[in-house]
Amino acid sequence: MTLQQRIERERLHGKVIIDTEEDNWGWNKPAGKIRWQRRLNYLSQALEDKHGTVLEIGAGSGTFTVALAEIFSSLTAIDICADLLEIARSKQPSVNLLCMDAHNLTFPNDQFEAIIGCSVLHHLDWDLALQGFFEKLKPGGVIRFSEPNLLNPQIFVQKNVPFVKRYVGDSPDEYAFTVWQIERSLKKAGFSQIKVVPYEFLHPSTPPKFIDTLIKVEKLLSKTWLKHFGGSLMIEAMKPADR
Repeated sequence: MTLQQRIERERLHGKVIIDTEEDNWGWNKPAGKIRWQRRLNYLSQALEDKHGTVLEIGAGSGTFTVALAEIFSSLTAIDICADLLEIARSKQPSVNLLCMDAHNLTFPNDQFEAIIGCSVLHHLDWDLALQGFFEKLKPGGVIRFSEPNLLNPQIFVQKNVPFVKRYVGDSPDEYAFTVWQIERSLKKAGFSQIKVVPYEFLHPSTPPKFIDTLIKVEKLLSKTWLKHFGGSLMIEAMKPADR
């Protein structure tokens, strides 16, 4: 399968997201709202200067874009699916939303101070995409992504068992990675100050009465080796200032 075929399959998957109204991600559930806020906090802290130039990869229907636009005054957001971007545009007309392939960014080099995204790298040929992100970042610029952790048992099954993958609404080509896989890819692309941290055992379907207890359990697990099996990875890296 060629890269272009993969891109087209991801574009078509955008229609699946629209049809399901993102229900498979559970953002509107009580636990899902907490998970959403965690990711927004992480992405929004990529830059101290909220007037810096920021690129969001995988804007989709604006799940995070709307809130990010209220934080960053110079936000550009891209997605491969024009239909999803129309929904995002209806929510936040002022954002610079562009239909663009994340593997082939058409911006000038050294343009952005931060490139961010949630659950998008694992849809891409991430080695190729990271090379492009590196080129478009200003020296000293940062990337931040929140992505699924392949070591998490649920994620491992979801990404490797075809009928489960279809049932939960994954796109055909998306996968996930481990800490050391993405660290290796970041180093290969030229990034430094790499920090990849597993986190989160709070499932979006957690009943409200158990949420507080599970959050306490999360804090305990984060201090043990079991943290490596958290459902997600916080990924941060910098383009060296001398590049």
